[in-house]
Parts: sequence; structure tokens; C-alpha cells
Amino acid sequence: MTPFDQKFVENPQFLNWVFRSNPVIESYWKDYLIENPSEADQLLELKARLTELRFSNDMLTKSEKEELGIRITSRLSRELMQNKRRLILNAFMKYAAVALIFAAIGGSVVYFSINKETVYQQFARQAIQVPTSGQEPLLITSNGENVKLKKSNSTIDYSQKGTVVLNNDSVLRTTEDASNEMNQLVIPYGNQSRIVLSDNTVVWLNAGSRLVYPTQFNKKTREVVLFGEAYFDVTKNPDKPFIVKTSNLDVKVLGTKFNISAYAEDNAIQTVLKEGSVVVKRKGAGIFEKEVVLTPNQMASFDKNTGNTKIQEVDANYFTLWTKGLISFDEIDFVRVTKKLERFYNISINFSDPQKEIIRISGKLDLKRNRKEVMEYLEKVSLSSFEQVNENQYIIK
Repeated sequence: MTPFDQKFVENPQFLNWVFRSNPVIESYWKDYLIENPSEADQLLELKARLTELRFSNDMLTKSEKEELGIRITSRLSRELMQNKRRLILNAFMKYAAVALIFAAIGGSVVYFSINKETVYQQFARQAIQVPTSGQEPLLITSNGENVKLKKSNSTIDYSQKGTVVLNNDSVLRTTEDASNEMNQLVIPYGNQSRIVLSDNTVVWLNAGSRLVYPTQFNKKTREVVLFGEAYFDVTKNPDKPFIVKTSNLDVKVLGTKFNISAYAEDNAIQTVLKEGSVVVKRKGAGIFEKEVVLTPNQMASFDKNTGNTKIQEVDANYFTLWTKGLISFDEIDFVRVTKKLERFYNISINFSDPQKEIIRISGKLDLKRNRKEVMEYLEKVSLSSFEQVNENQYIIK
């Protein structure tokens, strides 16, 4: 699976276009193809391949599906073992994407024949249960239970050993046997969540994000996996570094506050440090490749296409205000602002003129206000007009 394919396979809107299309989705992707003609041929080819896979999947017997699932996970295990000294996610991402496709078409068929699974096998097993779309945040526990959190701004607390407190009221019990297994918190568009990990580290998860983490940190390092955007307030522990793994980067800290934006559909991964110190390292980096060390109010922007990392001075507060329902932007591309609105409100915003996307704008949005008011303010600061096509789709003219 190419990086191009993976980018769209991990996009819920694209999977809906392939498997559960409707007039609104069709209109969105029609506009996308017009605005991105260089991607049109590859995108239509990928859609055709997945459509064919859907029909092939419908004709597979249960045993054939099981055999295919075993082949996928067996290949994954071999690649992970070959790279056990350097914990990388590239191999996993490739096969998890395939698993997500099968989940989208009703083929959750991955089985494991060994009793002791690695955390990445557990992750792969759980990944196929993740919905490609949904209205509520979802917690997938270490024993495979799917718990809907019901609130758009949910809270989860693992700080009391043996229990998980949801939204400050309901309580889930955990077992000692599950302490090393992986949990997942899935936050659909239009939602946010706050989670307190077992070491008292606090993580705010933004819309359209997913965090993978253990019930207890019982190893030499505290490792979590992030897809999307999160703000971390890490509890200091000199004997046990905290490591955030993304598709392309590892961010290592002892105790600090920082924000990571690592959405699959974005071309860059941004790490912004508010307090303390972090080390950013590219996956697969050679022994002579220098690590990037950030100091407060610095941002490391990793370009997925070139593999280069750019360091710049920033005001870290601009990148963390989203945890309070605010967006502050200073001379940034218009399209980057609309992307944030799409995720926060679970809507689609298209540009009638692609040149508008790169206009640089400044301002501050209070997302807790009425959506109409937010759109009207953005019209003023961008000198544009917003046309509402339907309840969840806008066109900027």
C-alpha cells in the first residue's frame, strides 16, 4: 500500500464515499477531484480497487476471510520482529489500513493462533473494531469491550488503580492481567476528550483523533500511540521516559507540556513545546542522524513528503487554545483554519477557488459560540463569503 493509498484509506470520508455514499459525500469528492486534478487518476483507481474488494469480500466464505486475516497479521508480526530493536509503526500502519477496510465492509476477520500477543498484535486486533464514522467517542478496553462515552466532551480517568472512571460518574473495573494490554480511545469529528493515564499524565484529544495506551505503565518506558492531535501534560518520572509514537515520528519526554498534530490527511506533523524539553526523532533515522531537541515556544514541523524537519519560534499558546474551545491563528493559510473547523463541527468546507486556500489570515475563534456566528466572523477576517449548501456542507466564495 502506497503512502497515497494509506492517506485516503485512513480518511473516514473517503471510506464512506466508497462503501456508504450519499449525495452530500458524492458532492464533496466531486469538488475535491476538481480542486486536486493531479490526484484524480490515482484516487479514482483506488476507489475502483476498494469497490472491487467489497464485492470480493461479499463472496468470500468465513474460512477464506479467516485465512486472509491470518496472512495479514502473520506478515505484520514478521516485520515487527525484524525491527524489534527499532520500534516502528510503518509496517503496522500498512496492515492496519487493510484491516480498517475490512471493518468498513463488514469483514472483521483477523484471528490470532498464539496465546501471548504482542501489544501491536493486540492493537491490530482492536483496530478493526474502530468505526470509520460515528457520533460518540468510543473507548475500546483491553479486553475488547466497546464502551460508548455518550458525551461529546468526555473524560476518562485511569489514575485509581483497578478502575476506570468515565465522565466522573460510571466506573469500569480492570484486572491485573489486563495491565499490559492496549486500550484505545477513538474521538470522531465533532468531539473532544480528556484522559488521565495511570501515571497521572493528562491528555486532551482533539476531534478526529485516536490514542492507544496501556491500562498501566509496567515497562521501562511509558509508550502511547497517537493518530490525530493531542495536548500532553506529562507527569515527570526520570526513570521512565514518556514516548509518543506517530506514523513518522517519536517524541520522547520526561515531564513536560506539549502539543502534537499528526493527522493522516495532513502533509506535516507539528510538535509544539509549551514547557520542559522534548526530543523529536524520525522513524528509521540512521545512527548519525541528529535528534531534534525543542525548548519552550519552539515548533518542529516534519514534512512527510520530504522527510525534513523545520524548527521555528512560535507562541505555544496559539497551538493549545483548542483544549479550551478556542482557535487562535496568526498569518496562517486559510485552509488550515477551515480544516480545524471541519474536525470540530464535523462538517465539510470547500473552496470555489483553490487560490483562496493559501490566503493568510489572522484572528481568534470561540468555538463554543453558535456555529453561524463563528462562520460570520471568519467571513469578515478572510474577506470571503460562506454559502451553506446543507446542514453540514459549506462553500467559500
